[in-house]
Amino acid sequence: MGRRAREVRELCVVVLVTFTVVRIFDWCVPAARFAPGLSESSAAAGAHGLTGSRRMQLTGDLQGRVAEPRPDPQKFTRVDVAPLPRPAAIDAAAALSSSSAASAADASEYFIVIGFPVGIDQRNTERRQLLRDMWMTEYPNIGRTVRAEFLIGLLTYHAEGHDDKTVASLHREQRRYGDLALLNAREATRDPYRGDPKCTGEKIVAWFQRCTVLYASTKFFIKADWDTWIHAGRLEYNFRLLAAERPNTPLYIGNTLWCSYSLADYQPCGYGFGPLQAAGARAVECPKLPRGGQNAVGPFPYAAGLFWGLSYDVMRWIGGARLVNDFVRNASARFAPPYWVKGEDSAFGFFVHVSPFRELTPVHWGWQTLHDGWEFRSEKERGLCTQHISNNTLAVHSMHTVADFEFTRDELRRHCDSDCERRRLPFEVDGLRDLCGRNPKIPKVYSRCDAVGYPQADPASHGKLELTALPRGECRSVGKNVPFVADAAEGGTIKCEPSRKPSRWHTASEQLQQAAQ
Repeated sequence: MGRRAREVRELCVVVLVTFTVVRIFDWCVPAARFAPGLSESSAAAGAHGLTGSRRMQLTGDLQGRVAEPRPDPQKFTRVDVAPLPRPAAIDAAAALSSSSAASAADASEYFIVIGFPVGIDQRNTERRQLLRDMWMTEYPNIGRTVRAEFLIGLLTYHAEGHDDKTVASLHREQRRYGDLALLNAREATRDPYRGDPKCTGEKIVAWFQRCTVLYASTKFFIKADWDTWIHAGRLEYNFRLLAAERPNTPLYIGNTLWCSYSLADYQPCGYGFGPLQAAGARAVECPKLPRGGQNAVGPFPYAAGLFWGLSYDVMRWIGGARLVNDFVRNASARFAPPYWVKGEDSAFGFFVHVSPFRELTPVHWGWQTLHDGWEFRSEKERGLCTQHISNNTLAVHSMHTVADFEFTRDELRRHCDSDCERRRLPFEVDGLRDLCGRNPKIPKVYSRCDAVGYPQADPASHGKLELTALPRGECRSVGKNVPFVADAAEGGTIKCEPSRKPSRWHTASEQLQQAAQ
């Protein structure tokens, strides 16, 4: 027993000593590892009992594997002036409306939604990233009360799905940023005279249909070109003024140009800067179109494509109107003339012109407020639409390079401080009554002036568009069933008669039906 007890005691001593050594080692290594001034690689060397030259060799090896070469500062030195600090974000604007600056996670809290129609190639991908990095970070209200998203069609111009590479790229981009509005529409149709895809109208209609439900509490919707920079602070301040001063008023906002539209030819004609100039151009230019241009509707005003906005009710009507959807369906089935390859902005002006909002006409903000950048246009291209950036600027158009965007950002910082952000930007032409009262000849050529008390214009001077809806037929089965679906006249059992139900909107026209033939 004595010998066995002695062996047990010795075993207990060994276990106790081993445990003590392990605990001491565990305590020392973390202390050494996180001691001030001791690198992680040195601590690792100590933990493995490495000392002297061997530890120095291991430390050097690890540093050599992870260290990146330092860039030469001289290579990245800029000689231009540093950007000016950003003015304070608008705070007083929120008091003008009951909408709150809530989290971007709740779409119902967006006061404005801005859509940029963009393409799917590398150049468009880079432009989206530029706007995310430079413009979206410039104004604190973007992502809070102002939503910005990129409009992308899920079909190619030829109405086919995108290839595997494009699908994978869009999937990754949407997972990362969540700012793509992926739409059941074709990508932009191509104007053979201009090369690049130009007409994004199908995507915009699909976007409106999406916005009607997704952003049902949003007040305003802006379409902007991919080369437009919008001062989002000034935008929200001025739109909150509109919401407070004109509640429940349908609005169409931008810089107005004028034209007429031939439904049969799917294109505008007879352009002008004002109604009288456009009326004269309609009489000369529209009859030259091959398919009934002499019956073109107009003249009417439309907001130029660089920037235009609608209140929710007008946006919803365009997205849901049968006239608009018939127009788009007819256009989307066409790959040769007549087809919709030009006039996205003028087509939406046409939609507003035939809408049931009788007193609605675009309010004209003025070319000093929404304009092409003077520095980005050649001398031959400069005109009324081209201005220098000033304290009147809300949006600038026609940037081509990163340097152009940087210049625009810095100029807006320089010209527009926090007081400028809170300044009202007046409209040059403020609505239908203002427009029609400017010249006694305008009500004679612009058919909407009768909505504010002027005599009705001569239909021969502006084209006639019948607004009575053409009802869809109501079909039923009659007689003995047959094993196929066909009209009764073709041996089937289906008989269709005109519907007696009124259309929800003023929506269809004889001219539109003829255009589909």
